[in-house]
Amino acid sequence: MANEVELKLEATGAAARRLLKAAWFRRMERAPIKRQHLVSVYYDTPGCALRDEGMSLRVRRVGARRLQTVKADPKGAAGPFGRHEWESQIAGPEPDLAFAKHTALDRFRLKKLRHRLRPVFETDVQRVAVPLRHRGSEIELAIDRGEVKTRRRRAPISEIEIELKAGDPAPAIDLARRIAKTVSVGYSAKAKAERGYALSAGETAAPVFDDTVVLDRDMTAGEAFKVIALSCLHHLAGNREAIAAGDREGVHQMRVGLRRLRAAMAFFKTLLPDAESARIRKNLKWLLGELGPARDLDVLIREGVEPLQQERADGAALAALDSDLKHRRRASLERAKAAIASDRYRATTLDTALWIAGGGWSRTSAPLIAGRRERRVADFAAEELARRDRKIVKRVKHLDKLDPHHRHKLRIAVKKLRYADEFFASLYDHGGARRCLKYHGQALQAMQSALGKLNDMQVHATMADAFVRSRRRAKQKPEKAFAMGLISGKDLARARALIATACAAGKEVSGLKPFWH
Repeated sequence: MANEVELKLEATGAAARRLLKAAWFRRMERAPIKRQHLVSVYYDTPGCALRDEGMSLRVRRVGARRLQTVKADPKGAAGPFGRHEWESQIAGPEPDLAFAKHTALDRFRLKKLRHRLRPVFETDVQRVAVPLRHRGSEIELAIDRGEVKTRRRRAPISEIEIELKAGDPAPAIDLARRIAKTVSVGYSAKAKAERGYALSAGETAAPVFDDTVVLDRDMTAGEAFKVIALSCLHHLAGNREAIAAGDREGVHQMRVGLRRLRAAMAFFKTLLPDAESARIRKNLKWLLGELGPARDLDVLIREGVEPLQQERADGAALAALDSDLKHRRRASLERAKAAIASDRYRATTLDTALWIAGGGWSRTSAPLIAGRRERRVADFAAEELARRDRKIVKRVKHLDKLDPHHRHKLRIAVKKLRYADEFFASLYDHGGARRCLKYHGQALQAMQSALGKLNDMQVHATMADAFVRSRRRAKQKPEKAFAMGLISGKDLARARALIATACAAGKEVSGLKPFWH
């Protein structure tokens, strides 16, 4: 088994050609460029059992040879940008599972699996491979141009792969940074296998949801942060195609991915006190701000206008407001689409990926930071979970007396702790700890939901005030202001019940046995 360490960058053909001509790049070449035509067929069961287990099985034709490759995404065990890989030369064009023994496919009954496999999709690429030596590490840079295709669909492939062959990963990350300074490239969130599965299901622009994070108790805190942060980055960046296609759920999921990543950075903030980490935070905050208006308007229409329309309350005023808000929502969706198409988005996601993998925080020898980074994650997590839980329990005692600003701060603290529960769940996946974690997460979610609705109401009230105070002449302005008043009035009537729900959930959190002990 090999542990593959690979970075993928999106790049146009023109950008790749400029890179090959760069003087600094030519100086790194240690052998002649190789050109190959690679055709790879990916196999799975009718229900895509391999994909669901984080695996892929392909047979690649390279000249007269056939190479069978099994890859497994260990969701962190191999580290950022790493996967387990088993490669064998086989005789024919179809998988030979005799060579799959002692690979990740061992968890299946191979004899039964053999009869269920079928081709799902194919990639057909022209590859330019350049062997490089950089700061003592052996690296292969591959430029792939071609397409992924199924029986009925196809999509282009245009990317640069940086694969570490031998040595330390840091030079591979440094190489990616130098490439980004030379030509326009972006972070590639999806591997070829992911893109092929999405294409076969007709879901190339479907929203991407968060994935389970798997940690090892003996990991260091620094290693765990890389795994968690990369999962969050994959979640947010994987929704770019959905937003570009105008899918509002894609906007929501990218915002969730951003919030999860920011929560992870907050949880591990003692490891990230440097200026580079601060720059990453600033850029993520910018992106969150570009996506925010679209989501806020979605919530207002869905939870404010539509319920009242169903009750047929003052139809004319609500219709005027509904039309106005949907116009604004379309504009805010265009703003989100412009953001993810911008150079700043491209730079932000790539910069974040490289920072996660090998930023200054991961290399500093400053004793205090290095000591925190090298702690066992189980110890680090237990201490931080306990500290954050205590702060929430303390605030919950006075929840019914908090003003909207302090309720909002409590909501953010609750959300961060709930995300932390999800990040570290694999460390407590046994016996009583699993049950306590489940109850803890459910209580936090109930409290977050109630506090979230209260916060949405505050946003609605702010919007209503803006309608009333606006000096801009607008068609049917009085009707729209009246409709916003109806929404605010209904919100006010629900507020007391929501506060009671949040208080009850808070008491439940306070009474639960800590699962991290």
